[in-house]
Amino acid sequence: MDALCSQCHLKSVNKLIAKFKPSREIAKKIQEEARNVLSAQGHLPNPYVATYMQRLVKGMMQVDNLYSEEKQRANEVLLSNYKYWKDYVLNSENPFFTAVQLALAGNVIDYGADTVPEDINRGVKELTKKNLSKQAVLQLEHDITKAKKILYLGDNAGEIVFDKLLIEIMHHPHVTYVVRGESVINDVTMEDVAQTGIDQVCRVISNGYDAPSTLYECCSSEFKKAYDSADLIISKGQGNFEGLMHAKHSHLYFLLMAKCKPIAQMLHVAKGDLVIKKYR
Repeated sequence: MDALCSQCHLKSVNKLIAKFKPSREIAKKIQEEARNVLSAQGHLPNPYVATYMQRLVKGMMQVDNLYSEEKQRANEVLLSNYKYWKDYVLNSENPFFTAVQLALAGNVIDYGADTVPEDINRGVKELTKKNLSKQAVLQLEHDITKAKKILYLGDNAGEIVFDKLLIEIMHHPHVTYVVRGESVINDVTMEDVAQTGIDQVCRVISNGYDAPSTLYECCSSEFKKAYDSADLIISKGQGNFEGLMHAKHSHLYFLLMAKCKPIAQMLHVAKGDLVIKKYR
């Protein structure tokens, strides 16, 4: 594992310790166990390690949803401005392109990566100024029109509001949106579905697993059936990218913000760039 990745895992744990303020004894035990996880599981891909870290903290803190308040707030903040964002998209020169920009910019709402702007609406709008490949967006739009079944892999709370808007703009009759099986970091779950109403614009399923990623071999049979039968997959976020970057699917698109140096280097972009990458 890259040394920067190990540091990131430990930073996430320490941030949660600072948030929940357990006793010094418990905090020390969590940090010790986190180092043990890195030592024993550090050979595994990052999503597996992140899953073990999150389970460790949840268990020792006795907290099932570590970012419950932050998730609800992010959803509320963007839902309260949904009409503004929808008008912003519909009144733009190219509504589909603008909806993709917003869906990508929304990926910044990641408490695990510590990238959430203080003013979420303003932060998202600033990110839409970043360069985005028009050709890649055109190719995605073309493939959406040709697809019979689309699987859309969600990532974060807050971001789900822009996923909902993009799915509305896509106006495709057979889209299935996927959430995590249990709470992990601020990733989307069925609670976020209920809060945002995304199930009013598409079918929604859980992947049946608690990784902050999509780990196909660990997911439910329902998810695997949906994945295998989809002729287009839209995968949101860096966590899903790390879980599926070696997947075998001819029509798999990754839409993400490159939030760390190792991933940015892998994608040949700068840290903080918004990326659309089709699996080749």
